[in-house]
Amino acid sequence: MPLERFDPFRTLINEFNTKVGHVTQFSPIRGKRPIEHNNEETEEIIEHSPQDDSFCRVVKGELPAVVLSRDDKIIEHPLSVNSEKKNLEDSSAISIVNLFTPMARVLYDNTQQITSIKDKSVGIGIVHLLTKHYDILSEVPIIEVAKLLTTTQLVHRNSINELKERYKTDKLTTLHFFNIGEESGASICHLHSQTYIYANDIGHGWTSLGFLSVPGFHKELKKDEDYCLACEVANNKEKIVDPIEQELLVEERMVFENNEWVVLTAFSPERDGQLRLISKRHVSQFIDLDAKQLMGLAEALVNANKALDNFIKMANPSMNLLQDRNILFRQDNVGYSSGMHLMIDIIPIQRIGGAEIMETYRIATMFPEDVASIMRESLKETK
Repeated sequence: MPLERFDPFRTLINEFNTKVGHVTQFSPIRGKRPIEHNNEETEEIIEHSPQDDSFCRVVKGELPAVVLSRDDKIIEHPLSVNSEKKNLEDSSAISIVNLFTPMARVLYDNTQQITSIKDKSVGIGIVHLLTKHYDILSEVPIIEVAKLLTTTQLVHRNSINELKERYKTDKLTTLHFFNIGEESGASICHLHSQTYIYANDIGHGWTSLGFLSVPGFHKELKKDEDYCLACEVANNKEKIVDPIEQELLVEERMVFENNEWVVLTAFSPERDGQLRLISKRHVSQFIDLDAKQLMGLAEALVNANKALDNFIKMANPSMNLLQDRNILFRQDNVGYSSGMHLMIDIIPIQRIGGAEIMETYRIATMFPEDVASIMRESLKETK
């Protein structure tokens, strides 16, 4: 049974009555994950994964899987244990149960007597992937990315509803992300995203504390219950000063925009080249995006990743930037109603150490306005 522990010196109870701090999960089964990177030497900057990896074999019906969705259709119940081999090549995108997540998805008869799940990790882990083989988002047609987002959203809704009913709770922690490349933590480089939905009181790290708590702080400072800094940034090209008196230089940081999303370099980047995607319409959770927003997000993700690819190729080697990256969906948790605005961070892998590990700050080598200028020009050249 997976367990979790909070660091007692870095944990508190926040305004949502949820534990917040550094949490470590212990999940022995994680050590049995397949590691399927292609280690062959290549002159290409971006390393491609094998065409016969586990995900390819699932798609071809050579390996069994619990298939939760195919494109816009639900196939199995989120807590199903019906694993089977089935050719899925006639679908564009699928969602399957992740066998190696740090939580227990199903509690069997011999665990039903557990009276409390307070320190147990329980929930649903899901993998979402395209049936065609890709390694990176920038090489995927926009329409296929939209199909991946659609099936992901469908399974999110279904899983959230099931966990609410199964564990009699209104509060759930939803973590959705892409790990792209070996150095980002991907055990299989075949492009995929993952979702962890926790049904127990796992709490949040310090990062989530900020995203959930800051909207209320801003409203109080501005004395305006309708105030949203993200809405202002996404829809206002004029000079913007945030509630703590920083001029945000939005126009200088803009990389790409469409009718639904803006893509900017992060004002205070965690890594050089970090990008932030913000929806132009106020939405707090991924499951609430409509069809237009999903299609706009697909276009924004492809162009943002192209811009980051180009920047890393042009960057000085001393910046130690890799093509691998994490894409993190920052969203309000189910049942919290914090008022936060959905944002997506694309963070390249860059070596850090020393004081940066001791504290939640980073040392950047380029101003994000200069990074944005390089990225904008690179997108013009690739059209």
